[in-house]
Amino acid sequence: MITHLSGQLTHADVGELSVEVDVSGVRYEVLVPAFLWPEIQEAADSSPEGEPGPPIALHVLYHATSNQPVPLLVGFLRRPERDFFRKFTSVEGLGPTKAVKAMTVSVSTIARAIEQEDQAALVRLPGIGARVAGKIVATLRGKVVAEAALQDGAIENPVDLESLKRDRVALDAAEAVAALGYNRSEARRWVDDALAGDPDIATVEELTLAVLRARGA
Repeated sequence: MITHLSGQLTHADVGELSVEVDVSGVRYEVLVPAFLWPEIQEAADSSPEGEPGPPIALHVLYHATSNQPVPLLVGFLRRPERDFFRKFTSVEGLGPTKAVKAMTVSVSTIARAIEQEDQAALVRLPGIGARVAGKIVATLRGKVVAEAALQDGAIENPVDLESLKRDRVALDAAEAVAALGYNRSEARRWVDDALAGDPDIATVEELTLAVLRARGA
C-alpha cells in the first residue's frame, strides 16, 4: 500500500487536477484536490528554468475497488487532509474523482458545514447536489469534529480553477515562445497582448500561434 511519495514534481495539469511525481526514476500520477492547487502551482513555478522539478512530498490515499480495478492515487500536502478525504469518500455516491473536484474549499470549511448541518454550503461545492449533501451530513456528522477545528487557513472562497487554468496556459505559451529564441519577458508581454485581443483563446497551442502570427513569424 502506498501512503507517501517524496520526489520531484515533474508535471502539473490543473485541467485534470493531476501531478506527476518522479521518485528515483519512477513517475507516479497523483490526483490532487482542487483546494490545494494554489500551493501546487506555486511549487511548480518555483523551479528555475532548465532545472529539475521542485521537491514535493505527498501523503497518498491508494484507491482501488472491484468496480474500479485501476488504482488511483490521491495526494495531500498534510496528513489530516488525507484522513478527512478518506472519511469524505466513505459517503455513498461520493467517489475519489468526484471528491477531488468538489473540494474547492479547505477541509475545515467543509467539516464545519457538516457538523453544523449546513447542507446549503455543501451544495455549493461542484458536483454536490441536495441528495448527496444530505448523505454527507447523515454519514459524517459527529465524525469530523477534529477536522472542523483545523487551523488550515479556512479557505471559504472556492479556488478559481478556471483562473488557474488560464494562468497556466499563459505561462506555458510564454515558455513555448521563449524556447524559439525570443526574450522571455517580451514573450510574456506578447502573450498578454494576444489574450487581451482574444480572451477566448483556451489552449497553449492556440495562444502560441496567435503570438507568432502577431510577430509575423
